[in-house]
Amino acid sequence: MPRSVLVLFAASLGFFFVTATTFTSLGYVLYTMVAQLGWSKAAAGLSFSLLGLACGLASPLPPLLMKSIGTRLTMFAGCLVLAAGFFIASQIEHLTLFFVATTLMGIGFSLIAPSPAVYLLATWFPRTSARMIGFYFMAGAAGGIAGPLIVGAIVGMTGDWRLHWLVMAVSAVALGLICLVCIRDAVKVESVEQVKGAGHEQDAPAEKSLWTVRQALRTPSFLILALVMTVVQTAVTSAHSILVAHIANLGEGAAPGAIAMSLLAFAGTGAKGLTGTLCERIDPRRILIAGLALQALAMALLWSTSIVLVATAAATLFGLGWGMAWLSAHILLLRYFGAGIAGDMTAMATTATTFAVLGPILAGRIADVTGGYSLAILIFALLLAASTIVAVLFLRAPAARPVKEADVIAEGELVPAE
Repeated sequence: MPRSVLVLFAASLGFFFVTATTFTSLGYVLYTMVAQLGWSKAAAGLSFSLLGLACGLASPLPPLLMKSIGTRLTMFAGCLVLAAGFFIASQIEHLTLFFVATTLMGIGFSLIAPSPAVYLLATWFPRTSARMIGFYFMAGAAGGIAGPLIVGAIVGMTGDWRLHWLVMAVSAVALGLICLVCIRDAVKVESVEQVKGAGHEQDAPAEKSLWTVRQALRTPSFLILALVMTVVQTAVTSAHSILVAHIANLGEGAAPGAIAMSLLAFAGTGAKGLTGTLCERIDPRRILIAGLALQALAMALLWSTSIVLVATAAATLFGLGWGMAWLSAHILLLRYFGAGIAGDMTAMATTATTFAVLGPILAGRIADVTGGYSLAILIFALLLAASTIVAVLFLRAPAARPVKEADVIAEGELVPAE
């Protein structure tokens, strides 16, 4: 079998695995763990937040390790870190150790996906990298759909969350061995920028933008998009954390929650795939507003219903709105500020969404005080509704402001003239 195919297989399997075993399924396992160990819901939410925070803070690590030890050993190390997190989770009795475990899971996630794999696919498939990277992200999305069902099967049949973590630890080690066998660098990593730029060479961007990053950051258009993306990410992160527990509180156990979580991921994946095509025919601003409205409606349904089937439908509707809003917001950043600085603007907006890690903590604290997640879900519904109104009233394309050649500084960055 060609080495390039082996690389594609191992990289895609890695993204499938880390997506399936962390963010999309942790809420299911936490539901069982909280019940057995007597933890507060706020503490459970904090463990979920630490997973996301560690994943974000560890994102600069892969390029550095890839430069020093290569991509193969970087991904292998990620698998071992992930396995360590899973193993610690299987042995814990105290909350502090679980915080350590979820932090290790976040670090392991970053070392495996997506940065190392995107670099591999961009260098192994230089002519078809866009297609292969698209397939890779599809594999990750499939992990989000399958993960809750797999975890639900293990925990549901055995009732043992410790066995689940042990199975995941062994699987992570097996994934590491697959990476050792299959992964090779087509091009040796010489610099961090080499990894960061992988996969973007064909995206067009040689033309100069009418905007500099500094100018664009000050526009109402960017501030509104960053705010909207933060609200969306907060709602999504919190939904992954609380959905299973909330649906279980409706009286039919946690199994329907796993199905709802998978449907949320499935709808979100499908919506992201369709939104790109729709944005070629419809103003992305309208799609963003529609996605926000759907999410607000879904949260309102989830808050108001006591019927599991309706709650599951609401989760699916939420996933649909999530996919529409998230992708259309990225497309608006590109259209408003130009391809030349689109990467910088996306990075800045994504940095703002780091505040989303506070969502599960807030939801857990509310559940501890009120006895359920209904009030937290209502708050998220109101935040999404407010974001919809803000987008309708105030989100507009910024007025074009050409920069002058005299604005170029020594580093080559464009800044506004005084």
